[in-house]
Amino acid sequence: MVYKKETVIGPRHSPWDINLRDIWDYRELLYFLTLRQIKTKYKQTAIGVVWVVLQPLLTMAIFALIFYRVGNFDTGGIEVYPFLFSTLMLWTFFSSALNSGSLSLVSNANMISKIYFPRFLLPLSLAIAGLLDYFISWGVFVFIMIGTGETFSSWMVFIWVPLLLSFLLVNGLTFLFSAMAARYRDVQYIVPFFTTLLLFASPILYPLNAAQDPRLRAIMTLNPLAGIMDAQRFFVFGKPALDMTVFTSSIIVTILVFMFGLLYFKRYERQLADVI
Repeated sequence: MVYKKETVIGPRHSPWDINLRDIWDYRELLYFLTLRQIKTKYKQTAIGVVWVVLQPLLTMAIFALIFYRVGNFDTGGIEVYPFLFSTLMLWTFFSSALNSGSLSLVSNANMISKIYFPRFLLPLSLAIAGLLDYFISWGVFVFIMIGTGETFSSWMVFIWVPLLLSFLLVNGLTFLFSAMAARYRDVQYIVPFFTTLLLFASPILYPLNAAQDPRLRAIMTLNPLAGIMDAQRFFVFGKPALDMTVFTSSIIVTILVFMFGLLYFKRYERQLADVI
């Protein structure tokens, strides 16, 4: 006797029913969606995957000149180029996944309106695809470290922690923004502005201890990227000292953003085919 698995589509029994098991049940679809994102991302581009490292390299060079050659910012004894690139490669993953994932439902409207599948796989696949770019950037970062004479700290064994937090945070935001974008096309203009704001409001181009004002420190504590980027540098270089208050706050806020984004997405998921 052959047993076939059946999926029953019906109303949810609880607003907390987010059913993350769909990730496993639809793992093959998630795989092919991710593979499609990787294949099409740099299709018909002149230099292809080189864009993965060119963007953070150019940003690093520009802000090294502005902040550290002209502005004389303090890196805490770390060479400028690895200091900047260590967080810029994580930021590039985060910002790319956020910008593309926020419009993932709108750009796949035909697919959503024709067949059933867990819609959150679309923004999730973009975030997973972005991990490849992040790992490629690590190859360039190793050469920068060697070229500048910097060494990795013993804390490197925990370097997966800021990546995991960034992954959760960007997924929470893309779940939220992609569901909102299906209803309000204004989101496509808001997200790039929001992303730029986060770049300068987070210690990506400067150290966390540059914010000495108590009010700025309070704002930093509420910004989950502050603790994530501070931890990224600490785990790579072992300095400056990790601010555990900001880092703990980042973990809590990241989990809350992820859960809220996912719950909001699941709340409106069944209406997407009608409003998109």
